[in-house]
Amino acid sequence: RPFHKIIICATCLLRCSSLFLPPVFSKTKYPSKYKVASKLSNSGLPDDPNRDSSTRIFFDIAIGEEELGRIVFNLRKNLLPHHVRNIVMLCTGEKMSIDPKCTYNQCEFKHSPQFVEGSPQYRWVHTLNGLGRNAVGRPTEKIIDTENLQLCCNAIYGGTYYGMDFKNIPDENGVVLTVPLTGPGRGSTSFSIVRVGESPQEWKERLLVNSAVLGYLESGIETLRAMARQKSAPPIVVKSGSF
Repeated sequence: RPFHKIIICATCLLRCSSLFLPPVFSKTKYPSKYKVASKLSNSGLPDDPNRDSSTRIFFDIAIGEEELGRIVFNLRKNLLPHHVRNIVMLCTGEKMSIDPKCTYNQCEFKHSPQFVEGSPQYRWVHTLNGLGRNAVGRPTEKIIDTENLQLCCNAIYGGTYYGMDFKNIPDENGVVLTVPLTGPGRGSTSFSIVRVGESPQEWKERLLVNSAVLGYLESGIETLRAMARQKSAPPIVVKSGSF
């Protein structure tokens, strides 16, 4: 029949034309080993939460014309970043072009019997107030980091301190760098070097109450001990920086 012949011819044409049509590809599901990491850092490497978590600063110390040596601290940047950044920038003096007082160079440590080892008043602490001009935020504005302080609270008998837990300090001498969280020096350029490990048993971590531990002494313990024994004049920072 003519109608049946037309259908048969059309079917043959479709079968023949399929030989020349491009194949249809479906989306291939590759195994998980071919998946690309979703979180990459700017360098193209997977994010590492512990990368760049610390920085090192140094102070070259002298008393009068006598050079005592260098002390180096390792600071943890991820606990109290605003305080650490302020200390580092004051060490490098990178804001001095804007404010000449944004530096620790030529600053004196406090000098009185409570800062001289061997004196009955000695408190195992050496404090440098700086010039009172912060490098972070407005120069005269207090640095406040309440949110981060709540995340690094260390309770001890007699009070509370913040920042690094002293029990995790790798320095065998137990020397730390702190900033005050109370009093007139709070949130300013002031910091203290605290000899926790070498202090009498009745002092130890209690020396840290109401302060924040930013880092620990990496090298220069003999320089620090020479600072502690000074009597004639205050120790002076002749040079500071970071690396």
